[in-house]
Amino acid sequence: MSILFSGYSQQCSNKNHSNQDKFGVIRVKTPNDSEITMAIVSDGISSGFEGKYASYNTILWSLEWASIYFSKHDFEPEGIADEFEAHLISCNHRLNQFSDEHSDRDTCCTICGIITNEQQLMVFNAGDSRLYELISEKEIRLMTVDDRAEDGHSIAMHIGGKEDNEIDITFSLDDFHPNSQYVICSDGFYRRVDFSACYSHFVTCQSRSDTINLLKRISQSLVLSGETDDITALVLTGK
Repeated sequence: MSILFSGYSQQCSNKNHSNQDKFGVIRVKTPNDSEITMAIVSDGISSGFEGKYASYNTILWSLEWASIYFSKHDFEPEGIADEFEAHLISCNHRLNQFSDEHSDRDTCCTICGIITNEQQLMVFNAGDSRLYELISEKEIRLMTVDDRAEDGHSIAMHIGGKEDNEIDITFSLDDFHPNSQYVICSDGFYRRVDFSACYSHFVTCQSRSDTINLLKRISQSLVLSGETDDITALVLTGK
């Protein structure tokens, strides 16, 4: 079995800033010759260059981490969680150093994604980007919980803008379902999407280009419905 992944990201409709959302996917062969997939979506928490720098580099550094780690290790959930959290603490430190040297504002971002060996699925999250599992038209599961402050609006946990010892990434473990569609997305995508209404469109996609074209159509409909934030979604399914 392999994993088909398709992603699309669109700049905010008001064009007041460059796209703060980023996504990335990597597949790595382990020492036992199995394959590990990591897929990530990140949303920069700023309308300035700080948010774009944070999301782009956190994705880049994390994919680099995965390429090194999984070339030496197999899928061991407890070890992955410990090592990846340590990596994200390092990312937090690097983003804070960038802020100290180049900006008077925090350089920070959300991060949400999965790591899978196509049997088990590890979910990681910090912030309010989300992972949905589209199981059927009548069963759609939100697999993450937004990290919100007590005011219910502010983002409580993110990468960058925190003391290193404050970083607390949420991890969970589940089975990987090859017939499901896994949608990792920023808040600009999920706020106005009716997944049940578009589920049948997802399951009829036969190729990466089909899914990308669907995401483009959904994004355009979101803009028409009034969405002004950056819109990003990354879709994975077993094939």
